[in-house]
Amino acid sequence: MFATASPSEPASIPVERRGQGRLLVEARALDGRTVRGRIEEEGFARVRFPRSGRRGRALEAVMINTGGGLAGGDASQSCLVAGRDAQLVVTTQAAEKIYRSDGATSRIEVELVAEACASLHWLPQSTIVFDGARVERSIAAEVAPDARLLLVEPVILGRTARGERVSHGSLADRWRIRRDGRLIYADGLQLDGDIAATLDRRATAGGWAAFATLLLVAPDAEARLEAARGALGLDSGADDIAPATLPEGLDAGASSWDGMLSVRLLARDGAPLESAIRRVLGVLGVGEVPRIWHS
Repeated sequence: MFATASPSEPASIPVERRGQGRLLVEARALDGRTVRGRIEEEGFARVRFPRSGRRGRALEAVMINTGGGLAGGDASQSCLVAGRDAQLVVTTQAAEKIYRSDGATSRIEVELVAEACASLHWLPQSTIVFDGARVERSIAAEVAPDARLLLVEPVILGRTARGERVSHGSLADRWRIRRDGRLIYADGLQLDGDIAATLDRRATAGGWAAFATLLLVAPDAEARLEAARGALGLDSGADDIAPATLPEGLDAGASSWDGMLSVRLLARDGAPLESAIRRVLGVLGVGEVPRIWHS
């Protein structure tokens, strides 16, 4: 007699078969350019450094998940270090997919370090969360007072281009940013259970399924606020959104304080979200997005 698990009752994956990935990338300055330092790869985690990705002094690293995504119970750990005077840009080969879980929770841990006079841009492609997925993600960063750190994290709930909708699951996101050892930014998101009902509320997402946070920590971060608001179509110098100028399918806000600039984006689907991210990056000092974004 044979039993086959139905889609509504996914079979449990044995612990020993769950994916584990660990990655360490260190970049260092050498003779006016940035080169690879120590590199460690484990499990499904890989990194490549395409020559086409080099931009002046910066080194571009492309992270690869050879497993094609994360399922229930998989774990990913990444440590990315831009050493003194180094310029490191990190992206991903493709959108990271978080698949439906059998009940176990996937975990993603990202550690970022920007040492003195360094620049570290964390620019992953979107994280796509499937219906029934369970994931916990943490991002921790340490930034030197004169360093530059840019984080961009887009999340799309379901493959919106196919009309998919996430109804249930769990998504927990935790950010902790420290400058010179002092906590300067803490953020958290928790979606659990009936996600669709939560997102349908006007006070949360109004039924839209794509969102992103962009955070710049840099000596010139606050001076870029007006340019960021202009790129989004917000009223210059005002906190209120100008609905007539915002692109269709996009809601946004930007603020700055204490050497930081934060941009929040909420979109109907992935297309207006990606367009807005590209516009904002242009005024945050990113001359050109990673080439792999075009593939």
